This record gives sequence, structure tokens and C-alpha cells, in this order.
Amino acid sequence: MIEIHQLEQLVCIAESGTISKAAAKLHISQPALSRSMQRLEDDLEVQIFDHYVNKVVLNENGALIVERSKEILSSINSMVAEVQDYSKRHQMISVASCTPAPIWDLNPLIKEIYPNINITSKILDKDALINVLKSKDYHMVITPFEVNDKDIICIPYIEEDLYLSLPPTHHLANNKEVSFHDMDGETMLLYSNIGFWYDMHIKDMPNTKFLFQDDRNTFVEVVKASSLPSFTSNLSIKREGTMNHRAIIPFSDDNAHVTFYLNILKENKKQYQDIIYKIENYYDF
Repeated sequence: MIEIHQLEQLVCIAESGTISKAAAKLHISQPALSRSMQRLEDDLEVQIFDHYVNKVVLNENGALIVERSKEILSSINSMVAEVQDYSKRHQMISVASCTPAPIWDLNPLIKEIYPNINITSKILDKDALINVLKSKDYHMVITPFEVNDKDIICIPYIEEDLYLSLPPTHHLANNKEVSFHDMDGETMLLYSNIGFWYDMHIKDMPNTKFLFQDDRNTFVEVVKASSLPSFTSNLSIKREGTMNHRAIIPFSDDNAHVTFYLNILKENKKQYQDIIYKIENYYDF
């Protein structure tokens, strides 16, 4: 029976020019490679090498089987990649979002439905999310806008409201609401890994001095011990609780309220039907 490694060896011989050079590339002895090619000829019942004094070359039969071997090996590689991708897609769900908070609820939801599935997530630029979904780099993406695309299922998922967290001595601590303009020019603590919120803060509060913190747990502890303002949200409070001795005031700006949407390719609707159903019944929009 012809074996795959024999076809790989034959292609290597054709590309190397001689059996000895191919043997060196394959890290086997020349006699072992010659015996393997003899077995291949026996299985084919066709001579594929012409033997001369001190020289062995592929004949026309050999040239034909080299071309067919390349096709077979390419097909096998494609099959392996396809099967691995299929297995990966059914053993792992990858999620990309424009900001971390929506993932906090989504990951446990997925785990509840598919307890044996591994979940990976990443924060990406909001403008890149649809492209990575369509290229199948991610199975689901969370956008801060509704997507109208014939190939995509777009579901309202969760809402986030931005709040200002203040020490009680701050001059705005008794306000019923605040605006980004009110805080522009102040010094604030800011967790930097917040995706699209980061760009919005920099744009809407250009004169504010932000003191950045990259680690979420450290950021929370710094806020607890600080007299400086910071941002929080309904989703952050849901996950981490309300800090003692901090006034929580909503922002009045329209862009301080965001509805997030879960997006899945329509071709994957059947595979993720349970998630879609759960999301559609998760919040009452």
C-alpha cells in the first residue's frame, strides 16, 4: 500500500535533483530512501526511475506521479486544515468586543450553554469588528452600533450607562447629573483598557489630565484610596459593586449611554441558536 511519506519523499527527490540530496534534507540514509522508492515502484507496479551508472533519474512515469503526489499532498494538507478548523470552531468560541464590559456577561452565558467550550475574547477597534467576523477570525463580535448586513445576525444585547465616581468632597458630588464638559480640564483616574470608551473620553474631554492605569484590579484599589474622580458604569457596578464613600452621578451626554449588539454570521445561526435565543430573551429592549 502506498504511504503518504513515500509521496513526500518522491516529491523531495524531484525537487532536490538526486536521491542523496533528498536523503540529506529528509534526515534519513540514502539506502533507506532508495529502499522506500523501490517499495513505491513495487506498489505501483511501474518503474518510475531509470538507472544509469552512478546515476538514478526520474523517468516520465516518475514525473507523472510526482505531479499527482503534489496534488494529493496539497489535498491532504487542505483536509487537515479544514478538520482542525472545524474542531477548533466546535471546541472554542472566540469573541471580539469594542470594550470589556459586555464580555463580562457574555462569557458566563456561553459557558452556561456550552460548559465544555473554551472561550477566548479580545478587545478590538470598533471599526475592525465586522471585518474580523466576516473573515471568520472571530465567531461573535460585540459592536456599539446596529449592523445592517445581509450576512449577519445582529441582536440587541446589553446597555451600558456611564457614571462619574466622585469623592464626597468634590464640588460636583451633590449634582443629579454631570456632563463631559463639566469635567473637562480636571484631573481624573482612567482605566486604559476600555476600548472605544477611551477614544471617546480623549475626544470629549481634551483638556482633562488623565492618570492611566492598565491593570483593572489595581485601578479599582487606586480609586478606593484616591480623592480624584473616575469613571464607572452600570455594568462595572454590577460586576464589582458600589464603592463606599464615593458619589455615583450619571452623565447627561447622549453618548454616555450605549446599546451593544451581538453579531453572528447567518451561516452559523444553527450552531449558535441556543446563544441567539438566550440573548434575545436576556434583556427586555
